Amino acid sequence: MDPLTVLVRESAQNSLDAADPNGGVVHYSIALSRPAPVQLLRWRSLLCPEPEGTDLGVDALFDSGNPVMAVISDRGTQGLGGPLRADVALEPGADFVNLLRNIGEPRDRPVTGGTYGFGKGVLFTSSGIGTILVRTRCQWQGRLQTRLIAATLGTRFQRDGRAYTGRHWWGEVVDGVPDPLLDAEADGVADLLGLPPMHPGETGTDIVIIGAALGSIVGDGEDDEERPRTVRQAAEHLASAMMWHLWPLMLTDHTGVARLHCQVTADGTDIPVPDPVAEPSIRPFVDAYRALDTAPTILRRKRPATVLGRLAIRPGIAPIHLTTASLAAPFTGPAHHCARMREPRLIVDYLEGARPANDAVQYGAVFLADPQHDRVFADAEPPTHDAWVPDKLVGEARSIVRRAEAELRTELTAYVDRHGDTTLGGGSQPPLGALSHRLAGLIPAASGPGADGGTIVPRPSGPGGPAAAWITSAPRMIRLDGVARIVTHFQIRAASRPVTVRVVTSVALDIGSESTPPAGAAVPTVLELRDEDGRTVPGDTVTVGPAAGRAWTAIIRPAGGTAARVRLVHTEEGDE
Repeated sequence: MDPLTVLVRESAQNSLDAADPNGGVVHYSIALSRPAPVQLLRWRSLLCPEPEGTDLGVDALFDSGNPVMAVISDRGTQGLGGPLRADVALEPGADFVNLLRNIGEPRDRPVTGGTYGFGKGVLFTSSGIGTILVRTRCQWQGRLQTRLIAATLGTRFQRDGRAYTGRHWWGEVVDGVPDPLLDAEADGVADLLGLPPMHPGETGTDIVIIGAALGSIVGDGEDDEERPRTVRQAAEHLASAMMWHLWPLMLTDHTGVARLHCQVTADGTDIPVPDPVAEPSIRPFVDAYRALDTAPTILRRKRPATVLGRLAIRPGIAPIHLTTASLAAPFTGPAHHCARMREPRLIVDYLEGARPANDAVQYGAVFLADPQHDRVFADAEPPTHDAWVPDKLVGEARSIVRRAEAELRTELTAYVDRHGDTTLGGGSQPPLGALSHRLAGLIPAASGPGADGGTIVPRPSGPGGPAAAWITSAPRMIRLDGVARIVTHFQIRAASRPVTVRVVTSVALDIGSESTPPAGAAVPTVLELRDEDGRTVPGDTVTVGPAAGRAWTAIIRPAGGTAARVRLVHTEEGDE
């Protein structure tokens, strides 16, 4: 998983766990920027020189240029409360100590997403010098208190014959211990460093990742070299990651209010976070999530009897036009996955399910673990909270997690087997015949305009048996006898009965394919089918006898200015 995606998952989880118990919207944001010269000098004066003998690289970071600062902020939260030091008797809600003093301390509240333990490590590893600065405002001992401190997780070292753990803090040294700056002093330093404003009476937290590592992307040149992300490219990835992993909390309820509001900026410019309701790639999951409350399938374990959770599956049309919303997508191609979650409604992972034979369609499923087993599923999560691993558990707990996955996979396979391509392509999308004006949004084929580069992967048509026919290569544009034609190859399986295969074409749109073209509109037309021996069948349909499976090629006349999708419809003699 991309480190920026992990950063979103972990930091948002902690912000949501700190939500105000009295309700309200959590405002969660990440701002990427390079400090202005004056602010850069202030950062340098705060952190430099670095502690002697530590070799953290703080001085080198500021000497090398203008580092990127990533500021993760939340408002509508309680801030990091509790005592300032770990040696004080802790009470529930000691978040300041758990984040900044202790390592690996578990959450002390039920039904929360994560910990301020191992998961917080991504905050430090995302910094080129392993250093963060934290400003938080919380309720403490009956009043509001602002706290500001910087911390580093480095490597062990020795100095003057003493061994050090590699943990460092920048703050006000009291009795030999660095404590945070407090109240007006903390707010004053935060303002000088350019941290986001915190209004009077407002609580929340800002975490600055100093010298943020933005990762890299694969270039689009012939060498496909990895290149460092720009600030904007990193911000676009963060916005995509927020949509893919936080969307259940971004949806509005019946009052029009969402639990979570997300924001990303790059050098002060707002980078829109994609709307999951409007994004075709994730819309089936949204529809399935909403169906959990109206028409769920209840997954159960028979012996001993218990409810494992609720499941809903909804269809959609697979988009072919990729946007920045897909940058952090957890899978490639059409959706045939289940978003798994537990009660905090944070996405754990996207479990891959059975794939439809037609790549023009997709489906999204959502599984919500039953609240009575929330602790079991939470214990099955690794430190990054991105899977349910039954081998981490024993006894009854292991059985529950294993059975839930087995039942889920069975339901996904049964869903694909029950529904044909047409049904799977239905969903809540608008009629495609009315969307021909969107042709400008089509992606071109690699070999020229007019062919859709998607492929169709064969799947079993029933228990133990392969499909009767499947496409073996994506449509591509060639020239035959000086004329542009689309060709695609498919295979017919040798069967015990005659098999009839029809090649169906449609105009490809950026949200799927056109099922009903406007009157008089040009459409891709199948001219003939050729087998591997060069024999030709005019039109779009061929019937082969028993045991006569072979490879075929479809020759298609393109519709000018459009891309084409191709799928197969097949029947065996005796089928109804």
